[in-house]
Amino acid sequence: MSIQPPFTSLTFKDENWWSTVPLPVPFFDGLALPFNFNVDPDSAQWETAQAAALAFLNLTAKAREQATPPVLADLHFSLEVTSYGDEDYEAEMAAIRTSDALWTQVTPKAVWVVCPSEAPGTPYVLVFTEPSWEQEHGLQLVLRWGDQLVCLRPNELGLPDLTNPQRQGVVNPPLDLNDAG
Repeated sequence: MSIQPPFTSLTFKDENWWSTVPLPVPFFDGLALPFNFNVDPDSAQWETAQAAALAFLNLTAKAREQATPPVLADLHFSLEVTSYGDEDYEAEMAAIRTSDALWTQVTPKAVWVVCPSEAPGTPYVLVFTEPSWEQEHGLQLVLRWGDQLVCLRPNELGLPDLTNPQRQGVVNPPLDLNDAG
């Protein structure tokens, strides 16, 4: 087992989960979030999962800005299908057009790193957030290999069906956030 410095606080939490203390996440301007892994550090998948988590930790606010268009599309889709009962709030949300205005409405909560059995050898970083427009279900950013945005969906563990590019929330083609430079 080779645990990289950001994850040295890794502790066993329950049957299949290992967690760290909250770590500063550059993608969210250094906000500290816990990292949770469904991979045993002694397993063959650990290096792959850890590499995905490190790739995510290498993303900066520039990558977050690059992720704005699909998140903004999710906001506008939610406004189309949901009645919030507050016309002023709905108008305020509908007027959001910039990255800064959008991300002030999103509260990051935790990072989960999974190596699902349905996609062996491919790690995913699931970023759980609570956007103001979807507090009940949340909004999850699904990043293949930690730096390719492939889907937006409600917060839940597991991997969404990514085989249908027409499915709501699938980012097609995947958005390589490493290109944010």
